[in-house]
Amino acid sequence: MTERHANPEDFDLYALGALDGEEKLTLEAHAGACSLCGQELAAARGRTMLLGLAAAPLTPRPEVKSALMQRVSAERTAGANQTSAISSHRKSWGLRLSLGFAAAALILALAASWLWKQNGRDRQQIAQMQAQLEAAQMKAQQNGQNMRALSDVVAAPDTVQVALLEQAGGPPGQAHVLYNARLGLVVYSGEIAPAPSGKSYQLWLVPSSGAPVNAGVLAENQRDGAMVVHLEQGLGAKAFAVTMEPLGGKPHPTGPKVLVGGVSL
Repeated sequence: MTERHANPEDFDLYALGALDGEEKLTLEAHAGACSLCGQELAAARGRTMLLGLAAAPLTPRPEVKSALMQRVSAERTAGANQTSAISSHRKSWGLRLSLGFAAAALILALAASWLWKQNGRDRQQIAQMQAQLEAAQMKAQQNGQNMRALSDVVAAPDTVQVALLEQAGGPPGQAHVLYNARLGLVVYSGEIAPAPSGKSYQLWLVPSSGAPVNAGVLAENQRDGAMVVHLEQGLGAKAFAVTMEPLGGKPHPTGPKVLVGGVSL
């Protein structure tokens, strides 16, 4: 069977680049297997090269070259700008993230400081409230004890009542004392003009014999009030007196008598 060769014009079309698709693939496969067609294809490529070398060189017009160079420059600039924009965008996001983390850390630090200070103030307020509560509880306990003592003194048949009257030249006032020697309890209640600055009123039990016994200092600048005093049990009394003493009182009376009352047996 006679082998079929390629068409002669296909060699020149292939060498000029005018052959494509399936025809190009078929020619290449056949020329690779057929030595005669391979030589023809090589000869066609040689002729094409000679034709290119034989043609006179053409110099492009200056405006064509200038336009081409401008296009190349523009493409390079666009690429550089795009790269710079991407880099700037990344830096911007990096800066924003850094600032964001810094702001968050600052806010966290401020919040922690505020909470620590607030916690300290809360602890201080709680401590103050606890101290106030303890003071109120002690005051309530003392008031309860005073109420029981007052009830015992009032109910006891051996309790004596003493009226204390103001003295000539002294501040106006009056008071009453309930005293039970067996229980050792003194209940004072009265009304008296406020003591001068730096002075206190002090209550004294005047015993049947011996020196006056301190029965307590009235509240500073007290106008009226009451107090319960615990003394030595069995201490006989012949009088009670209120004197004006230096602020805070004295172990023994030193000032003038303001109120005086004798015990009626």
